[in-house]
Amino acid sequence: MGRVREEFSKIVEAMNSIEEARKLLQGWDKVLQFEIEGEEPFYLKVEGGEAKLFDGKHEKPDLTFKGPEEVFYKMATGELDPTKAYMMRKYQIVGPLPEAIKFGRVLDAVRKAR
Repeated sequence: MGRVREEFSKIVEAMNSIEEARKLLQGWDKVLQFEIEGEEPFYLKVEGGEAKLFDGKHEKPDLTFKGPEEVFYKMATGELDPTKAYMMRKYQIVGPLPEAIKFGRVLDAVRKAR
């Protein structure tokens, strides 16, 4: 397991236990694929207000995030703001940008509570 996947395991655990994040997940059933350079692919599935991580590639993700391991690690640990990194073209998003923004709000809720 790569370090980005490991950090996302912690984030998902927090998403499921922090009240504000749980509220944001309600009614937002989505699959977010992560293709991180140097790591095996993994995806985050939100269903019924609960987030779970899975290894591998999902057949039909709603969003796909692609980019360098270092960038995603820094975003996962809070060292790098995801919005600024996206604007600086440090990673790519394939799929509807509003859904990526919603995911960013969930991550912000996790960061604030930590």
